[in-house]
Amino acid sequence: MVGAARVLDTGALLHLPPNRLSGGLVANSQREEIERVDKDRALLIEGVRLHWRSPSEEALQRAREAAQETGDISGLSDVDMDVLAVALEHRAIIVTDDHRIQNVAGRFGVGWHPVMNEGIKEHWEWVLACKGCKKIFPPPENVSRWRRTYGTCADCGGKLKLKRGGT
Repeated sequence: MVGAARVLDTGALLHLPPNRLSGGLVANSQREEIERVDKDRALLIEGVRLHWRSPSEEALQRAREAAQETGDISGLSDVDMDVLAVALEHRAIIVTDDHRIQNVAGRFGVGWHPVMNEGIKEHWEWVLACKGCKKIFPPPENVSRWRRTYGTCADCGGKLKLKRGGT
C-alpha cells in the first residue's frame, strides 16, 4: 500500500491507529457517520491529516452501475457508494472489511486491503434461490437497494430470495 492512494472506509476510520490514517482519502459523507457511531473517535480523526472528498456525479454513477452489475447494491449504503466512487475517481485502493465493497471493487479493477479481517477469497455473483424447491434462477436485471421480495418460483410457488453464489 505504500505510495498508492488509499480510500479509508468507515471501518478503517474507526479501527486503524491514527498514524495509519494520515494521508488517506475519505468521503465527506463519512464525517456524519463517524460522529453518529463514535463521537470521541470523530474528534480524534479531526486531528489527523485526511483528504476529504465528495465524489463527482459521474463517479457515483459508475459506482452504482458496478454495484448493480454484481448485485451488491442491495446491501450498500449511500456512504458505501461514496467510498466506492471516491476510489474509482482517484484510482485508489479501498481499505475496508466490507465484503460487498471488496466484491464490487475487485470485480472492477479497484484494489482493496482489509482492515482487521482477511477479506473475501473469491468474487461472487448473486442468484435467486427458491426457498421451497431450492431451484436457482438468474438474478433480476434491476436489483434494487430497497427491494426485498423477488416473487415466487414458477415450479413450486415458493418465495424467491436473493443469495450469494460463487463464481
